[in-house]
Amino acid sequence: MTVTYIEQPPFAPWLGFCEALFACDTVALYDDVPYTDGGYQNRNRIKTADGVRWLTVPVTRAPGQLIRDTPIAPGFDPDLILRTIRLAYARTPHVEEALHVLRPVLDAGHTWLADLNLDLLTQIASALGAPARLHPTSELRINDDDRTRRLAAICAATGADVLWAGSGTRTYLDTTALAEHGISVRWNEYAARHPIYKQAWGRQGFVPNLSVIDTVCALGWAGTAALLRTGLDTYLQQHTPKEATV
Repeated sequence: MTVTYIEQPPFAPWLGFCEALFACDTVALYDDVPYTDGGYQNRNRIKTADGVRWLTVPVTRAPGQLIRDTPIAPGFDPDLILRTIRLAYARTPHVEEALHVLRPVLDAGHTWLADLNLDLLTQIASALGAPARLHPTSELRINDDDRTRRLAAICAATGADVLWAGSGTRTYLDTTALAEHGISVRWNEYAARHPIYKQAWGRQGFVPNLSVIDTVCALGWAGTAALLRTGLDTYLQQHTPKEATV
């Protein structure tokens, strides 16, 4: 069994994406689809003394523009993002450990959003010790306007026969059509089992679905990796078909 996860390349992703780096052989970064406002390609959330706040990489947009062709705006200020993180997490035990990985990527002078995200995701995977390969879909050169056939082709190109899929795709993912292409689907249901840890600004209560930055500042890279591995192992033990374990 070979497993692939397909998602538009996120900036400083949440734990659900990071779990896929452990659960899958390949994470295909869907960068040859149109860029849309309001997503997580150029922003993510952290927790501050004043509540949840967005960290945003400004981009220059044009109609029909693909993610891979989306440039970072001239006003991008890496130091502002780094200062915001340090201020928000100054009281956490691992903020400098988190910044040690983030700083070189943000300061690298990337021109394109997809390149920044690929670099950041690569460094995050390395810091976590996650085994998945990251592969931009634009490099696969798959031209098919049918969504299901395209997903199946991405799986085939990455050698996968299982698609690791978020529960949010249940409303549109055609599992029957994928099965006809030899692709089975494993729903990861991560939002429903998001772990709770000792988060910054505890009086605000626990806030799930933040950037992995939040978790790393609290637990460190090794602690975050252990949290992800433990949750994944438990989930797979409960949801792997018996015949697959024989």
